[in-house]
Amino acid sequence: MDVIKTIDLWTEQHDNHYECFNGAFVDGFENKKIPFNEYKIIKNCNCIITVNNQDININNKHNAIVFYNEGIPVRLMVMNKSTDVDKCITVALSQHFNASTLNDYYDKNNIKSKLIDMNEEPIFKDTDNTKSETDVGSCDRWNLLYCMLKGSYTESDTSYGNFQSDKYEFIPNIFIKYELSTDTEKFEIEHKCAFINTIKTRLIPIQENSPLTK
Repeated sequence: MDVIKTIDLWTEQHDNHYECFNGAFVDGFENKKIPFNEYKIIKNCNCIITVNNQDININNKHNAIVFYNEGIPVRLMVMNKSTDVDKCITVALSQHFNASTLNDYYDKNNIKSKLIDMNEEPIFKDTDNTKSETDVGSCDRWNLLYCMLKGSYTESDTSYGNFQSDKYEFIPNIFIKYELSTDTEKFEIEHKCAFINTIKTRLIPIQENSPLTK
């Protein structure tokens, strides 16, 4: 089983977080680029998220989507158990794109999808649903970091993001780890530093094994 240490990682903050889906499905398609040609919807899985800072609340996730480019995972999105994944994908693909819809663009470029069900019992944290979850934007590359520090969720020019605060502070010592096993791969994504906005609603953790730490 392939072990993946760094990837374009998206985390749903709350149930049916449409902006997160919209961004994940459209980011990278500008200028006729095709960032992925297939995606896999994974239901009833367990993405275990470990955080060593009690002020940062990131709940475990129980659905996921892996995006592939020629069979190689290039993007991972993890979502809440109660999210209506099918509806959120439908909304994301219905967004306006290139004088048509994103769904038409996917069809034109033969971007396929498949579904698997891991049938795992959900593993929850004690903090799940007890307080507001932090809006997390894991970062694995410089251009995306520049965009995120301006509030955007995407590297492409979109309106999707968290624009509540335009000032960020650097946290040099924090540990956040995402662990997810699918039918064909295992994700182990670690972060050891981060940026947080001044009102503590948006966190941008830096992936330890990404070009950002080289």
